[in-house]
Amino acid sequence: MQNTIERYSENHREEALAELRAELSEFSHDGLIQLREDLARRAVVRGSWAGCVISYKRGAPGSARRDRMGRARNAFTVLWDNGWLTDEEVIAVVDVELARRRSDTSPAPSPTESEPVELPLRPAAERTEAAPARAVDRAA
Repeated sequence: MQNTIERYSENHREEALAELRAELSEFSHDGLIQLREDLARRAVVRGSWAGCVISYKRGAPGSARRDRMGRARNAFTVLWDNGWLTDEEVIAVVDVELARRRSDTSPAPSPTESEPVELPLRPAAERTEAAPARAVDRAA
């Protein structure tokens, strides 16, 4: 499958960024962190699976060689490889994915942080005094 684009439009760009968002949703957390650091250092490769954006999926550059659908090329890789998407654009999408994951895993507020919770009353049978237990002589 050969995806060559002589010129690209805003539609191509939006399609590529949508593809990138879908890919990043399946990345390991370590892969996202490492990718972001390497993008900031401008160390991410273009035109090779040996260290391109999607190859970080499992946590390190080159740890994956296909996208989530088994393709070697997709709308994102074509624009990335040709330099039509910048490191900063990809960092912005990575940051959105990291923020999404933080909000998905943020703990629910505890009852003391929201409203006081009333505990249910014990049933009447449990509130009555229990009869003292009789001692049993087990030696007999």
